[in-house]
Amino acid sequence: MTPVEVLGKKYIINGSPADVKGFTHDLSAGAWYEVVRLIGGKFLFLQDHLGRLHHSVSGSGVKYPGDSLIRENLKLLQTVNDLSAGNIRICIQAGPEGIPNLLSYFIPHHYPDPGMYETGVRLEMYPHIRPNPGIKKWDDRFRTSVGRFIREKGIYEAVLVNDNHEVTEGSRSNLFFLDRGNVLVTAPGNTVLPGITRKYILAICDRQDIAVLERPIGLKELGRFQACFISGTSPGVLPVYRLDQFRFRVDHPLLRLLGKEFDRVMESHMESLINT
Repeated sequence: MTPVEVLGKKYIINGSPADVKGFTHDLSAGAWYEVVRLIGGKFLFLQDHLGRLHHSVSGSGVKYPGDSLIRENLKLLQTVNDLSAGNIRICIQAGPEGIPNLLSYFIPHHYPDPGMYETGVRLEMYPHIRPNPGIKKWDDRFRTSVGRFIREKGIYEAVLVNDNHEVTEGSRSNLFFLDRGNVLVTAPGNTVLPGITRKYILAICDRQDIAVLERPIGLKELGRFQACFISGTSPGVLPVYRLDQFRFRVDHPLLRLLGKEFDRVMESHMESLINT
């Protein structure tokens, strides 16, 4: 079982606060989850996260507790901890007689330093295939292994490589490239986790008339791309300067445009639960 570090004074289980001290959450028992970011007391892309969580649980035999109940749990979590920023994990696990256990708690976060958006970050490849990329379910063995890999290599993120020698996504992020024709290239949507930031980046491209090509990306062609970046709950749009031996521009104009436009999208998708 991977140890779960929980921040704050309280966590919420089935609508009731409980002391964090001594709490150990066994995610290896199977959990469908989302990580939501709290910024200035407001939740980022909350409805998108709840929609994806509902999708992940559907078909599992575990009943989805409903958006309203989860919102109430998050509101209570925020109130009893008096925290206005951080990452919150929402977990649904099977309980007795098919009644789900709903937990929410603050977890450690690792936001990029401001300078990383200027200099970019380093990534390395990691062989792994998600068994069901469309569902966000905790994989204890994978999380333990890839976490160790990232720490030992001293990198920001690991990029997953499948059996066809294709890069697909990051271990906790989506992956994008810009080719020499200024086309945004990313893995097909049905082969990766349906990232929320990914959805909004593709929408920005549509508005800005930036061509997008969703296709498999072979290792042999990585040297042909001008720029690379990852996206996710914590990093937003984060430039990559190096992936294994391949180097990329971090000052590419389209990359900078996507970063600025995504910041605007974030500002318009913040939701407050306090006093609502």
